[in-house]
Amino acid sequence: MVEANKHIFFKHFLGLMRSIYAVFILLLALVTSAQCQQTATDAANMQLPSNQTLEEPLAGDILHSDDFSSSKSGWYTSSNGDFIASYKNGKYHLTEVSPNVWGRTFSPDRLNFSDFIVEVEATKEAGPDDNVFGVVVREINSSNYYAFLLSSDGYYLVGKLQNNSWPYVSAWEKSSAIKAGNATNLVKVVCNGDKLSFYANGVKLTDYSDSSFAYGHIGLYAGTPSEGNVTIGYDNLTVWGIK
Repeated sequence: MVEANKHIFFKHFLGLMRSIYAVFILLLALVTSAQCQQTATDAANMQLPSNQTLEEPLAGDILHSDDFSSSKSGWYTSSNGDFIASYKNGKYHLTEVSPNVWGRTFSPDRLNFSDFIVEVEATKEAGPDDNVFGVVVREINSSNYYAFLLSSDGYYLVGKLQNNSWPYVSAWEKSSAIKAGNATNLVKVVCNGDKLSFYANGVKLTDYSDSSFAYGHIGLYAGTPSEGNVTIGYDNLTVWGIK
């Protein structure tokens, strides 16, 4: 009789332990599922700061700024000839008098940058929409630099001048980000190591990777493939370091 009672007790004990184990496994599964759901929710809710993307480095300290209110900032000036450069009405103006000529000016010698972000406002003030304006970066000398050029009819290109020849020039591409006509376009270039990124009015247009020029001056362009007497007004140039 005692042995029978022991056997019955043991059967009940095993059943109880199996029930407790099953409840433990169920609770563990519920807790694990809840943790996974929370992790997925946190990842979905995670956002980058408004001024940061996965593609673009953050701007650091301002290295240089120029509102072109005074010729003492040191950019090239010329009042006659086919290419005119002047400070006027709070802007820096470049005028290309002859057709089918492109001209550029470079920043003063003290302005030499490596990894940086440059931004400038460019306004077509006279002449045809079939024109050329934009920014030079990492200019070693007048025969070696990168150029980002736009036109007032909505096109852009990227070029590399090396030893006074163009080993790389992209095709002219149309972009709705470029404002046409007598409008102001915000032109921006990011130089970060061997990667260069090009923007118009806050929209990235293209990238270009090259390690030929690691540093240099900045510059500004004006020209026209067809008619002459195009004038581009530049204002509010800013250069930032990269964090």
